[in-house]
Amino acid sequence: MIKILSILGFTSSFILFYFEAIQIEALVLINIFFAIIFFYKTENNRPSNIPIISGSKKELSKDDLQKIFIDELEDIIIILNKFNIIVYNNKVAIENFGADLEGKHIGSEIRIPELLEAIDQIKIDKKQKKLEVELNIPLFKFYKVSLAIIKDFTEMRKSQNMRSDFIANASHELRTPLVSLKGFLETISDSAKDDPSSQKKFINIMKEEAGKMERLLDDLMSLSRIELQEHIRPKDKVNIIELIENIILLNLNKAKEKDISIKFKINDNEKFVIGDKEKLSAVFLNLLDNAIKYSHNSSIVEIRNSDKKPIFNNYTSISVIDNGVGIAQEDIHRVTERFFRAENIKKLKISGTGLGLAIVKHIVNQHRGEFKIYSNLNKGSEFEVQLPLA
Repeated sequence: MIKILSILGFTSSFILFYFEAIQIEALVLINIFFAIIFFYKTENNRPSNIPIISGSKKELSKDDLQKIFIDELEDIIIILNKFNIIVYNNKVAIENFGADLEGKHIGSEIRIPELLEAIDQIKIDKKQKKLEVELNIPLFKFYKVSLAIIKDFTEMRKSQNMRSDFIANASHELRTPLVSLKGFLETISDSAKDDPSSQKKFINIMKEEAGKMERLLDDLMSLSRIELQEHIRPKDKVNIIELIENIILLNLNKAKEKDISIKFKINDNEKFVIGDKEKLSAVFLNLLDNAIKYSHNSSIVEIRNSDKKPIFNNYTSISVIDNGVGIAQEDIHRVTERFFRAENIKKLKISGTGLGLAIVKHIVNQHRGEFKIYSNLNKGSEFEVQLPLA
């Protein structure tokens, strides 16, 4: 009705202007008025079944979004999981096939053999499929069906993100010592070229920086080799007591520098494990090195059988326990990521490649074992390694 009145208004105003009953300014104002009426829709004229998205701060619920984007579609939408169980259906699907579809097998609710065969086939072909379905009982129905598989790429995206982070972090870790080396070389060749004592000092620092790069590259190469071989399970018989005793001997000087005592005790009946001697040495070398680095002076580091029960009966569980700085609960699940360093560890400015625990995790995985971390900030940490017994 409003649109009809506005059209009559437009027409009348032009007739009056034609017979010079009104001026051009009045014509413009009148037409603006009727234009507003013509294009304006009040809230009362809006269909009640269409949801309104306004600029309000109220957050739309899941049901609102479904109503807006799915339930208002004229097409039948039915979503199945990998077991062909209906996990969602819109209003049009209910109108065609009945209510209470969710949670039921597609075959028990929609008995169309060619459709069910097409659903099974799409899982094999992994391609979108279209077909036409005609029903005559109880009423004539003709459907054009489009089937597609929705794939979960979460893990792939995580992997891509981890790869990007790895490249960025590796570049940063290599760039830092390179910049230092470049700076000292420029100093030696310029301002310190006639100062032998300064040259000697800078050369020693350059050796340290070169050593950092070498350790980083060694760890990167080790991690790469371990990941390539992770699917190959080691089969050698390894004396784990003898192996850890050798690791302790290698770290005695580091421990003495901080007045740290190392206590070691493993049950004799669990001394042999199935594994790779060299790689298991890398596991306990990394764990003991970390325990010494992050422990307080005059403290104790223990290596012993864990109090926790192993995942399988034929496994042994060995823990490396310190009373050091600990790890915040929110960081525990991330410390095995490449280059990740917890905030409290960064503040200590202790040198390291940030790859040690990543190497440990992958080696333990290769041995089909378990690697668990228990820690509390400022109260110490326990690193538990579970390995198959020989």
